[in-house]
Order: sequence, then C-alpha cells, then structure tokens
Amino acid sequence: MNEIVTLIEGDVRRDVFCGLRSVGHTEFYEAHSVEYHPELKFVLADYLDYNGETYVKHGAVLYRVIRTYRTGQELELTVGKASAEEVTLYG
Repeated sequence: MNEIVTLIEGDVRRDVFCGLRSVGHTEFYEAHSVEYHPELKFVLADYLDYNGETYVKHGAVLYRVIRTYRTGQELELTVGKASAEEVTLYG
C-alpha cells in the first residue's frame, strides 16, 4: 500500500493509502460491452477507509468509482476516468 489517493464526495476530500492494480483483460472487455470503461483498481488495506465516495483522484487524474469489491479486510475500487464535466466540478 504505497500509493495515496484522494477520495471525494461533494466538498469532502480525504487522502488514504492504497495499492494499485490493473484491470484484467476479461473484466475490461466485459465492462466495455455494457458501456463501462474501467481503467484501474485501487486496493484499500481497510474497507473502513471507504465511505461510499463517488470519485477518486490519483495524481492529476480524476476517476469515477465503477465498482467496489471487498475481500476480507481489503476493498478494491474499480475506477474509470471521469468526464470533462465531472473534472470541472470535482477535479
């Protein structure tokens, strides 16, 4: 867990530690067939660090949370790039 992301919901922003994973090719193509465009997975060490936030900022890039998946104590956030409008509002 050596990355830091900012979780965003409205005006509330919180930094949390996470790991970074890529989206598998099967998941990528299945998601595209239903109009989702997953880019990355951020893995939070503790699912309690996540409070249902809609956006995640990593570096200069704003992402929208597509899916969450809990495994034990960890929580995986699958994200896709936010739209230009969302970047204007929350970026």
